[in-house]
Amino acid sequence: MFSLIKKLLSRGRSFDAVCDRLDKVEAQLERYERLADENESLWQYLDEQKEMDAVFVGNADEFAEEFSDIMVRNMKTQGDA
Repeated sequence: MFSLIKKLLSRGRSFDAVCDRLDKVEAQLERYERLADENESLWQYLDEQKEMDAVFVGNADEFAEEFSDIMVRNMKTQGDA
């Protein structure tokens, strides 16, 4: 009887360990999904900027400075960044 209880306890601990690991993996997956969404938004933003480039009047240095200012203003930090 005691060995049966030990086996059940051991399996219960193993199940808890698997559940804890699954929770960690799901949290990491959510973080990667947020990063993928942010990446998609960035590419969309860059495409829009490329379209705006066709109407920009000025030299390349002015455009690069304006573009970097726009990027800094609109960026949202992620994590420790």
